[in-house]
Formats: sequence, structure tokens, C-alpha cells
Amino acid sequence: MRHVSETFKKEFSNSDLVNLLWEAAHALTVIEFETKLLEIEDTSPEAVVWIRHLPPRLWATAYFEGTRYGHLTANITDSLNSWILDASGLPIIQMMECIRRQLMTWFNERREASMQWTTILVPTAERRVQEAIERARGYQVARANEAEFEVISPHEGTNIVDIRNRCCLCRGWQLYGVPCAHGVAALLSCRQNVHRYTESCFTVATYRKTYSQTIHPIPDRTLWNETSDQGQAEESKVEIIINPPKSLRPPGRPKKKRVRAEDRGRIKRVVHCSRCNQTGHFRTTCAAPI
Repeated sequence: MRHVSETFKKEFSNSDLVNLLWEAAHALTVIEFETKLLEIEDTSPEAVVWIRHLPPRLWATAYFEGTRYGHLTANITDSLNSWILDASGLPIIQMMECIRRQLMTWFNERREASMQWTTILVPTAERRVQEAIERARGYQVARANEAEFEVISPHEGTNIVDIRNRCCLCRGWQLYGVPCAHGVAALLSCRQNVHRYTESCFTVATYRKTYSQTIHPIPDRTLWNETSDQGQAEESKVEIIINPPKSLRPPGRPKKKRVRAEDRGRIKRVVHCSRCNQTGHFRTTCAAPI
């Protein structure tokens, strides 16, 4: 979604339109999504045409069928990618050691931090539940049967909640994995524990279990012992030679490629390779087997 937003901003250079695009992306229902697009259309009809060319199931929460837990970008992986990229240019042993050492520290820090938590849910999920409880105080609840409820709000209208299937008409419960305010109102009306209806991945117990294993320290490589195959004698060892792949590799270090949102203002020319007769590259960059 971040790449879509960046490309959209280059095309239209309007921060208000960019903000509306993000609001449309975060909209939980199709009705909310279309309402945001109408607001964009009032400002720029061309912007809506541009947005309509993007398959909404790939970027809009309202059209997403799975559980996204509120994430629309890959920012959650940025901390991991930053130090992996720093290590990727090292020789293989040093690279693996750098990654292992960072993971060892990472696991220990998170394990120790989780031991200080006294709530059932991790802090972010606990805050979300508490906010939902506060909002639910102003809702009116009507029960239809043991699982279905009508939750009425003066500002949001009526939403249908099914606590058995953990779903709400607003789709907040399904998409975030944590009961929405309507779901919380229904659960509290029948004296149910809200925390029991939260996805297990948000519990402190699951978090601690994730980081329970220890990545042990390793001594300097000068102290490593060479291992033989099934206890063979030193003189019976056979040196294994690994040959390079049978392909033509371009000189220099390979370029790092990053997939970005489609640039709709540019028409790409199809190129052909005179060596393998395939499209998408030239002879000088051909890596097909010789």
C-alpha cells in the first residue's frame, strides 16, 4: 500500500487526496470504501479513474477476504530487513554469524520484556480491547438468541454480532482478530470474558512461547572443530569440489531489484535476447545455461 500511495502522490501531488486514499484503504466495509472514493471524485475525477484501475482486493481492507490484523504495509518487517541488508554483503559465514547474533539478542530482549507483562493480552492488543470497552458503554444491545445480537449506536446505526462465529457486520472483529466495540458490547451484555474471544496470537502466553527457545552463543570460528562423515579417519576424507553453475553470469555484483507499484505513466518496451531468444533481457545479461 505504501508503494501505491507513493505512485499516487507522484501522479496527483495532492496531500488531501493521498489522505483520502489511505482512508479508503483502511475502510472496513465496501460502503465505507465507496464513500471515500466519492469524496476523492469530488476533488479529482481523474484520481478515481486511476484508483479504479487497481484491483481493490490487493490493497483495500474492505475487499480483503483473510485476516490482515490492521496491516496495510510491510513496515512490520523493516527492522528485520534493515540489519539483514547490512549483513547480506558479507561472506557467507560472517553473514550467517551476524544474523544469528542479532536473532540471539532479539529473542532474549523480547523474552525478558514479556516476563514483565501482567495482562492476558500483549500491550497493543490490550489497549485495543480497553478502547473498545470504553466505546461499548454507549451502545444499546438487544439479544436474539444465545449467539446473535443487535448492537445499536446513535452514530453508527445497527450492527449484527455473532459471538459464536466471532464476527460483526462492521467486519472489525474478523479483520483485526480482536473484538470490535460492537462485539465487546454484546459480550459484556451476556457476561462473557472479552479476552477469551481474542485470537490466541495476541495472548502473552503465545508471545512468550514464541521466544521461549534460546539461540545459544557460538565461539570464534578459530575454535570450531571439523566434523568427519560418520567418524571416518582423517586420511580417508575426500575433498568435495563444488563447481559454479553452468550459466553466463554478468560481471560485477548483481543489482538489488525491488518490486514497486505499477508506474502507469510509462509504457515498457519488450526486449529480446539474441542468445536464448527469450524476452525480458539482453544478451549481455543473459543467465540461461550454456
